[in-house]
Amino acid sequence: MQEQLKHQPNPWALIPLLVFLVSYVVISVIAQDFYKMPITVAFGLSSIVAILMSKGGKLAQRIELFCKGAANHNIMLMIMIFILAGAFAQTAKSMGAIDATVNLALSILPEQLLAAGIFIAACFISISVGTSVGTIVALAPVAVGIASKTDLNTALMVGVVVSGAMFGDNLSFISDTTIVATRTQGCKMADKFKVNIRIALPIAIIVTLLYVFIGQSMNTTYQTGPIEWIKVVPYLAVLIGAVAGVNVLAVLVMGILLSGTVGLITGSFSLWDWTA
Repeated sequence: MQEQLKHQPNPWALIPLLVFLVSYVVISVIAQDFYKMPITVAFGLSSIVAILMSKGGKLAQRIELFCKGAANHNIMLMIMIFILAGAFAQTAKSMGAIDATVNLALSILPEQLLAAGIFIAACFISISVGTSVGTIVALAPVAVGIASKTDLNTALMVGVVVSGAMFGDNLSFISDTTIVATRTQGCKMADKFKVNIRIALPIAIIVTLLYVFIGQSMNTTYQTGPIEWIKVVPYLAVLIGAVAGVNVLAVLVMGILLSGTVGLITGSFSLWDWTA
């Protein structure tokens, strides 16, 4: 006698597939260009729907169930986080969040604290996006531009960016090293953060004071741009959500949606540019 199926067929289970087809095929047909809608975006949308529809209990359990169904759950989860973290970082950059953060830091601080301001901005950006390399690539041109209009050494300003980027990457909840370390060792990200911040924060404070001392005799002609507070909101939301213990995937999706919404509202990019 054949064993009975443990799960009865459920047509609702096809909804994620329909979401994928609609978001990719239908939108591409409407746009008359199959390159307008990246397949990774369609896959991401259908994956989110599948996770939300599942009956695995809490969100973390649903995500783990989804990952187990796709592959090794640790590896699959890390891949998903890497993809979403990259999407968030690029969306925020295209939206103008990096320039807004730099302008905010430099506008609040006096001229003599430009080096310290760049350091603080690098710390904040890297801890929000989880990548030291991305932070360096984004802020290094800004630092070089500031150095050319001040008495500060160019190499020093690049070093300021690198040091701030490394600080944030060390503490970020969405850094690749953080994800790999916590997943392989079976510990919570919050616990790693608590241990690391005891080591990194005192050094960061000392370095900030050093940059303040260096900038005391500086003359500058650097003019900051306008402060766009709304463009800093996605970074703040991701940082607060991560520190509060919200699931990292949920935090990243929230950050992507916030960055995209702000970008569309401010005209930084179009809908197609966002999904490209």
